[in-house]
Amino acid sequence: MIYEALNKNINIAAKLLLEGEIIVYPTDTLYGLGVDATNKEAINKLNQLKGRIAPLSIIVNSEEMIKKYIDIKFSLKEGLNKYLPGPFTILLNNFNNILPGELSQGTSKIGIRIPESKFILKVVENINRPIVTTSVNYHNSKPLNNMDMINEQFNNLSIFAQKSNFNSLGSTIIDYTYASIKVLRQGDGKV
Repeated sequence: MIYEALNKNINIAAKLLLEGEIIVYPTDTLYGLGVDATNKEAINKLNQLKGRIAPLSIIVNSEEMIKKYIDIKFSLKEGLNKYLPGPFTILLNNFNNILPGELSQGTSKIGIRIPESKFILKVVENINRPIVTTSVNYHNSKPLNNMDMINEQFNNLSIFAQKSNFNSLGSTIIDYTYASIKVLRQGDGKV
């Protein structure tokens, strides 16, 4: 089922996530596959769909949510406010260890995003917990950002659609766990 990524459909997306379903949603870079980041079974279902097990990133909607789920001492004022919100994934140490281990797959780090995408941020606000974010593709395939192709390959999922950036490189990944930041992947965000 394809829905428009509009305010009137936020409750539908939220309900699906809370029921353990996988959804497709737009971000400020690529479309994402997402599940409730607190639901271990949903995370496993997403990994099975993608055909791989690897660390996953999450979307949060605020500094408060980062503090609750990742690091109680976190502050955007420590240089991260120039990256968030925006087309960046920031790797942080996962001090709180509240989220299922299936997200970090044995690493002590977790990737966080606060995209400039009102729809998905409102969904996160609605369920009051982070959601997983990973590109719409199968393992070892290029990310899909064309709605026709997404619908063709993932037509068994609920898709929330809006105009996409066909030229997106994805988010820029920055490791913020060292004394100086390390860019691990250059995407749309400029460091």
